Amino acid sequence: MSGFARTARASTVKLFRAFRYRDYRLFFYSFVANQVGFWLANLAMQGVMVGLTDNDPSWVGRLFFTLFSPALFFAPIAGVVADRVDRKRMLILCYLLVAVISSVMSVMAATETLGRFSLMGLAFACGVAFSFSGPASNAIAANIIETEDLASAISLQSTANNLTRVIGPAVAAPLIAGGRYATSFAIFAVASASAALLVGFIRVPDYHRDPEVAGIWERLRSGLQHARERPPAVLALTTAAVLSVFGVAHTALLPSFAEQALGDASGYPWIFASTGVGAILGAVITGVEGRPKLRRSTLRLFLYGAALIGFAQTTNLAAALVAQATVGFFYFSVMTSIQTLLQEIVDDGKRGRVMSLFFVAWGGVFPLGALMLGELANRIGVAPAITISGGICLLFGLLFTVRLRSRGG
Repeated sequence: MSGFARTARASTVKLFRAFRYRDYRLFFYSFVANQVGFWLANLAMQGVMVGLTDNDPSWVGRLFFTLFSPALFFAPIAGVVADRVDRKRMLILCYLLVAVISSVMSVMAATETLGRFSLMGLAFACGVAFSFSGPASNAIAANIIETEDLASAISLQSTANNLTRVIGPAVAAPLIAGGRYATSFAIFAVASASAALLVGFIRVPDYHRDPEVAGIWERLRSGLQHARERPPAVLALTTAAVLSVFGVAHTALLPSFAEQALGDASGYPWIFASTGVGAILGAVITGVEGRPKLRRSTLRLFLYGAALIGFAQTTNLAAALVAQATVGFFYFSVMTSIQTLLQEIVDDGKRGRVMSLFFVAWGGVFPLGALMLGELANRIGVAPAITISGGICLLFGLLFTVRLRSRGG
């Protein structure tokens, strides 16, 4: 066997090490089921809003804000809860709540009673459930495996997340083209209920629970303090936040971009799918390249910005798919690396709170960017707005990389 073949085989074994654990496999399957349903429903929500508002980018941005803003407001509290209560029960409850909400959306879509404000209200309710499930899910993933297999577990989870970004839009495209939004929401309801059932079979071992008796705000403060005491956690969280606000927010404009720049709004589910294709590769590479290094992530933030600028200049679907796949690669290689880094350096008793900060940096601040970018696109156009976003990511990536290099980080 050649040296290259041995290296490739060792990397593959390293990537899939987490599958040795029966409980992680169940967790992985539940995550995949829920995420496939989510991306299907997410695109259906956009399709409904596009139809209700004649593809107004500001309204699509508002929809993203209502869906993801609960992470900004509730995820820190959810992190405290995840450190105090049974994480497994918390995750099951969240999945069941999402199943109920998506069932309501399905019925309203079928009866043509789903308006822009009712859609945003139900999206907000889903966002609240996501906010409480995120920290609990991240903490459970770390509880059911050994520390040395943490990078494998997180990389596999990120790979699955991106695989569902391909499967979900691929299933959604014909449904959305046919206006079958009720079916999309119904599939999400079944997927979330199935995820709850699978989590019910997971055996979560005893873990160190937070012994503090202070109030919720004091525990929130202690979680932030713990992140400050674990360098480079704060800069890692800042990198994730910059990427979310100024980079990932462009996904809120994909329906408008497809119509204005490519001439066909129906192409946006395939652009979403191409994001997942690139992101799968990014997550896999991150899983086999060894211990995460923050400077590697900040450099990739710079490259993400360059790729996003390139995407904004495309004028046909084929070029847009290639450019967006590159964007997806750098996006998830950064986020997977940062999540692994944080999981490795935090104490288990404060894991829920610190990972809730990551959840805020990843998803909580994203809706602010989507809202701002939607308004900017209304004024200067979608492609110029995305170009500006890419330039900001490029600049921050360069600044963070230079800062870490000067510190020897």
